[in-house]
Amino acid sequence: MERLSSNATLFFNLFLPVFWSVFFGVFTLAVFLADEMYFSFLPILLFRSGMLFFYITGILVIYFTFLRLKRVELTPEHLYVTNYFKTARYPIAAISHLEWQRWFGISLGIFNLQAKGIFGQRIIFLGRKKLIEELHQKYPQWCKS
Repeated sequence: MERLSSNATLFFNLFLPVFWSVFFGVFTLAVFLADEMYFSFLPILLFRSGMLFFYITGILVIYFTFLRLKRVELTPEHLYVTNYFKTARYPIAAISHLEWQRWFGISLGIFNLQAKGIFGQRIIFLGRKKLIEELHQKYPQWCKS
């Protein structure tokens, strides 16, 4: 079994969301529970609403970006995809094509499936451009026409 996704997937998919939500959640809660005298340097309502906005925006960014990343492994017969809680196995024939994109300096591999699976029709993973090019050479049927 060949792992296609980066080791950083674990960091972005588990550690970062847990750390962000716990640390900034507790900080936001502390801001709302703290006495007003501790915030004499600025209006308390403005600071509390700004902190709440910052926390919710961070949670939404993490949800729509990092939590979409999956760990991907490949065998000659199957593609294994996991989000560290559930694992799906797709036959190689279910892969429509493979593409790669650069996103803020990070290489993303995208497996497009012919039909929607439990993780959707697009499987996004952290990868290297070199690895994805090797996959295109090994499986030319995945090249986008």
